[in-house]
Amino acid sequence: MQKLHELLRMGDLAAFVGIVDDGGFAESARRRGVSASTLSRSVTRLEEQLKVTLLRRTTRSIEITPEGAAVLAEAREILDRSEALQEIATSGQAPAGPLRVNAPVPYVLHVLAPRLAEFHAKYPDIQLSIDMTDSLVDLIGSHADVAIRLGRLPDSDMLHRYLGRTAWKLVATPDYLDRKGWPKTPADLSQLEQVRFAAPDHINTLGFTAMSTPVTVPPALTAGNGEAVRQMVLGGLGIARFSDFMIADDIRAGRLIELFSGQLDADPLNISALYLTRVSGLRRLGVFLDWLATISDG
Repeated sequence: MQKLHELLRMGDLAAFVGIVDDGGFAESARRRGVSASTLSRSVTRLEEQLKVTLLRRTTRSIEITPEGAAVLAEAREILDRSEALQEIATSGQAPAGPLRVNAPVPYVLHVLAPRLAEFHAKYPDIQLSIDMTDSLVDLIGSHADVAIRLGRLPDSDMLHRYLGRTAWKLVATPDYLDRKGWPKTPADLSQLEQVRFAAPDHINTLGFTAMSTPVTVPPALTAGNGEAVRQMVLGGLGIARFSDFMIADDIRAGRLIELFSGQLDADPLNISALYLTRVSGLRRLGVFLDWLATISDG
């Protein structure tokens, strides 16, 4: 097999990587705005130059061969190096180009979205696209350059950067407390109702530093989305525990009241960014991470 650096067409390498990442020719063609036949010709050229079969094609799917997997790893490295060289060549210019971000829904709504105009004004040539999901994503499969995640990170080879942390707060509306009674001690919470998160369940645990066991609060209902839980608490259905960034504005505006401030027995959540490309090789990623750090530490 020839060495990959002897290939003349970087576009063919990019096409091959894209097809694998997108799971097929049709989807990759749709994402890139080209025809499937154009991508097929790129793969055929690579196979002819390398004298190996990279992909086994069926009518509905593709399967990468062992040789294809080896080429894929080198192709990714070559494309990353190529982009790093382009960054060096344009180092005197402002960072530019596409940057795909994946983040939890509440983080986007309460941290990113209100401040993105600042980033766009400072770096108008960076084209951000933002996807929202609360689960840990496969950066390659989701086409994300960077994923923002809350809490403990799983063991992984992915690069990551600590951005800050957010404390937990237990809240309710003033009207709800007027109706159900204002608790004088954490134990009094058992006379109220809790709006619960479907997952992760530990968010529903209400432990306090002065108590040996958590307080059990009857459930009002359960929701699978943090924003849904917030809206239900704002609607007066019960109490709930949130990350500070989700309800800081509500507390300032008087829509929510914090209960037993500083007494919750719950470690703050770390906010982290995960990525695959080294920051030194992608300036637009570096400036975005720097900016995130300035807005994430609460």
